[in-house]
Amino acid sequence: MIPDGDFLRRLQEAYPGLAPVFRKLAAYIAENYRQAAFLSSRQLAARAGVSPATVVRFAWELGYSGFAAMRAAIQERLNFELTATERLHLVRDGGQPLPLSRRIIEADIANLRLLQRELVDPRFDLFVSAVCQADRVLVVGLRFLRPLAEYFAYSLNKVRPGVRAVTVADSTVFDELQFLTERDLLVLIAFARYPRDILAIGRRAAERRVPVVAITDSRLSPVLPFARCHLIAKSELLDFAGSLVAPMALVNCIVSEAGLRLGEAALARLEQFEEAAEACQTYVSPDGPPAGRRPRLQGGNGP
Repeated sequence: MIPDGDFLRRLQEAYPGLAPVFRKLAAYIAENYRQAAFLSSRQLAARAGVSPATVVRFAWELGYSGFAAMRAAIQERLNFELTATERLHLVRDGGQPLPLSRRIIEADIANLRLLQRELVDPRFDLFVSAVCQADRVLVVGLRFLRPLAEYFAYSLNKVRPGVRAVTVADSTVFDELQFLTERDLLVLIAFARYPRDILAIGRRAAERRVPVVAITDSRLSPVLPFARCHLIAKSELLDFAGSLVAPMALVNCIVSEAGLRLGEAALARLEQFEEAAEACQTYVSPDGPPAGRRPRLQGGNGP
């Protein structure tokens, strides 16, 4: 399935009306878009045999705000098809001058900057409101997103009750959906490559009229038709395992904002967790004895 807004579809539709120099560039990108997704404008121009200015104007011709926006669209297209093996081959054979580890860190920093825009979007307010107001919250994250779903559920459970993570797609998930109502909330976490199971869960929730919100990595994500509200956090293509840096930061922001909005109820719940931790001597204090017990001073004039 190729989604609406896909780069290659846009390229195909625009091709008949392009000037010859743009057709030359379009033909190169169509044949080599996997490599083009990680090239600079100058590198792409050199490989396609056109000028850097042509590359920039080509992006405008296709309706993008600039080269960076066009390259991001190409990368979103790759999200639908690259396997982990292909990603590893791609970054290994890309011919980039910087070490891979540095490129991964810089990409994550860029993704965090992009995330800042999501936090001031009205959708962020709607998302947090849904999380605060629902009777129960079911957070679904499969495969490499399992730790993100568990982190979300664990953290949110600290400030409100009725939160659970689902990290395995089997029949019990659909059993649980059967008992959710319009007062509950399903949080879908879906990143490329998108598992069919997450779509089936979203579709079933929509059929049951269960409110759905989504955390995903692209506005082309196939879970968006099921979601009343969604937030975007990019997961970089440069690492074959999948980066959770920006998604983790987003979850942290959601839970922190939810805690503030829930106010005294969240504080009371956190205090209960602290009392339980002290009673069970869960944590170690800097002084050595279990947290909650202060060491007695020996000698001197003290008691």
